[in-house]
Amino acid sequence: MLRVKQNLLQRLRQVRTQADLHEFLLAAIQLEHSTIPPYLTALYSLKPGTNPAAAKIITSIVREEMLHMTIAANLLVALGGKPTFSAPGFVPGYPGPLPMQVDDDLQVGLKPCSQALIYDTFMRIEQPQEPLALPLKNGGTSHYPAAPPGPYPTIGDFYETLLGKLESMPVTWGPASAQVTPETTGSAWFRKTDWFPITSLEDAKRAVNVIVSEGEGAARSPVDEDGDPAHFYRFGEIYYGALLVQGPAPGWSYTGADVKLDEGQVFPMTPNARASMYPAGTRARQLVDEFNQAYMQILLGLDTVFRGQPQRLNTVLGLMYQLRILAYEVLTQPDPNNPAQSTGLTFEYVPQVVS
Repeated sequence: MLRVKQNLLQRLRQVRTQADLHEFLLAAIQLEHSTIPPYLTALYSLKPGTNPAAAKIITSIVREEMLHMTIAANLLVALGGKPTFSAPGFVPGYPGPLPMQVDDDLQVGLKPCSQALIYDTFMRIEQPQEPLALPLKNGGTSHYPAAPPGPYPTIGDFYETLLGKLESMPVTWGPASAQVTPETTGSAWFRKTDWFPITSLEDAKRAVNVIVSEGEGAARSPVDEDGDPAHFYRFGEIYYGALLVQGPAPGWSYTGADVKLDEGQVFPMTPNARASMYPAGTRARQLVDEFNQAYMQILLGLDTVFRGQPQRLNTVLGLMYQLRILAYEVLTQPDPNNPAQSTGLTFEYVPQVVS
């Protein structure tokens, strides 16, 4: 479970106008985005055609993280703000704490997919306050420690405080036409029940509930309101090796179809790589630079989408296919510093030259 800096909520409680909320929503957008590169790195590290069940699960989680980022950005637009995805500092440095996070021992990096990565990092990012113990195929029970008590608030606390501020102040809601929705984009990237314009406090509450419930699930259920496993339990399907299914008794369990993660079919990429690790002029450096430029083009495209051109969403998200192709070129290139490993994905910010 991610705990946020105490002073963040203290400052949030002191805001007086909706314009004062913009910086907090910009931070929320940054946080929602920050999990996408680590999850994509794990996904891309699965060799094509292998580990299909694990790949499908991670893909579904990445898609929902993109939805959560969209919801946070729409809420900012609804309150008169403008998201900036390509600004310096928006992309976090990996490894390190995620944005808004208390600087504890949870350091999130860019690593190839493994059981250890799923359990130690991804499940911890998505961890509910008290994870449910669920039956396993082998007759045992899943176990994940409860979040330790402490003075620091959670992401759920942050969103609850944000909604409280919206309830307590006069708000002028921006038009639906300025937001990125199925109607303004003409696309169906996400379920319409989860993706809708925010033009009232009730819409804002519903939107925040999508973010929180899809990540952690309900307090006494591993699924969200649509009946899909929350992210924590979906990653659990990979770790425990079976899909989560509901039976008449005792309820939900990891006893469905097998989910095999064959770590022998994962690219042995250098973890937590940086472009600067690779000498200029080498093939590895060229490919890493091309990958980072493609990543920046997506972020620059999102700027235009959320600043008045929502109809461009299909084009921008279509760049994700190019990013995947470039990722495989990087991952099949031996690391010149250690030929036993492949070159690592870096997801680095690249300054844009203004001509």
